[in-house]
Amino acid sequence: MTAVVDCQTDMNKDKRMIFVDSALSSGTVRSIITVSKDLEKYFRCFQFFSRYDEEVCASKGILNIPVLSIVLPLAWILGANVYVEELDGRFADSMNALQKEYQKIYPKAPFRTKLFVDELVENDSAQDGTALLFSGGVDSTYSLFSNRALNPRLIMIFGVPDIPISNTPFMEVVKTEYSRFAKREGLKINYIQTNALEILNKRRVDHLWWNFRGLNEGDFWNGIGFSLGQLGQVAPFSIGRFNRLVISAAIAHGIKEHNVASLPDTDEKISWASLHVEHVGCLHRYEKILRLKKLLDTKRIKFRVCWSDPEYLFKMGSMNCNKCEKCLRTIASLALAEINPNHCGFNVDDSTFDLMKILFEKKLLTQQHLRFWWNPLHKRIPDKIKADIFGSKQFFEWFKTLKLDSIAKPHKTVQSILYYTFPYSMYQLFSRIKISRILRRYLIDLVRKKYTITQPLELKREKSPLLTSSKQHTKI
Repeated sequence: MTAVVDCQTDMNKDKRMIFVDSALSSGTVRSIITVSKDLEKYFRCFQFFSRYDEEVCASKGILNIPVLSIVLPLAWILGANVYVEELDGRFADSMNALQKEYQKIYPKAPFRTKLFVDELVENDSAQDGTALLFSGGVDSTYSLFSNRALNPRLIMIFGVPDIPISNTPFMEVVKTEYSRFAKREGLKINYIQTNALEILNKRRVDHLWWNFRGLNEGDFWNGIGFSLGQLGQVAPFSIGRFNRLVISAAIAHGIKEHNVASLPDTDEKISWASLHVEHVGCLHRYEKILRLKKLLDTKRIKFRVCWSDPEYLFKMGSMNCNKCEKCLRTIASLALAEINPNHCGFNVDDSTFDLMKILFEKKLLTQQHLRFWWNPLHKRIPDKIKADIFGSKQFFEWFKTLKLDSIAKPHKTVQSILYYTFPYSMYQLFSRIKISRILRRYLIDLVRKKYTITQPLELKREKSPLLTSSKQHTKI
């Protein structure tokens, strides 16, 4: 619900509220966030910014969109109201529709947020054109070349989980690589820098999110934050440049099958001024790679898919670690399509597919993860495998014999139940100290009785290089 009110008067009466106010200064949108006392614990700071590499000219109703795109999803799961002095009317309406859509996906969350606005304004993007959120990953690369005739402007956002703005050296490596790529393709590329994720207390927000996430296996950003959070950063920059914004599908399934922030039914409800969002490419990763095969055989395109620590990647001199689940998943798809991964930004050798085996032998992946990322690949392995890329033939022959349903780890582990069902103060304690064996066994027994868990219960965390960067995020 959006209401036109006197924000200051109503805000003073609201015990659970968030107020935002934004201004433009030298190509940077700066916002101040004010919250009620009981909500302060969910924030690390109250000054937000999004910085653009070209001149921005937009009304205050548009300038408020980037910060609202971060705080609104938090408000939805807190049941807090949001106040703003001026806002684009189409965006306000789209947020009401989006809140209702997410309520269908996560019915346990409050979703009773009211958006109070002093003045709703109309805006116009005023320029026909297309832009594409681009990360250098498989999904956005596929979306680019399947929409190549539109000559989309590429938009890359720094400040999201895989490239924190604090890591300037790695950020410059990525900018150099994809600026060259855009130049070769005859396309424009722009970079947005934001502290969007630095303003939230991630641990506390994720602790809250665990109560509402349902089938979603990821954190707050993966489950409800990243789609609106990234699209909204583009709003001020879009005015006078384009009226169509493309976001790439990361999965080939609908709401009932996979709970995640970015879906056609959610993304395409987001709008402002005369701009509309399009969610494209609802195909499995392997299908996208097959459709890109001719292009990849003739062009050396470097994918950037990895979620490892950027500092580690910078020291490696690579944009991919070649060891995490996300890298291995992409390498497997390329090899099955008979494409050499080393021609696509990876560094594969004879040990890579042995490493891949460990994912399944040690049961490091959940049922849902196997179902959505590995099972579609499993089904496409032919009876006769021709290509052998660094031992891929032997791996796929072995992989084809597996029954994936029997090798999954549980969706909710004992450790996660212990951490997230206790109050946040105890969660912090468990995260920082080693629990004694006696206390650990006592807590395990309690959880076992409450949740009737039958799998072997151990709190010992197995440190594997395969999981150090296998964060549950979705990359566009």
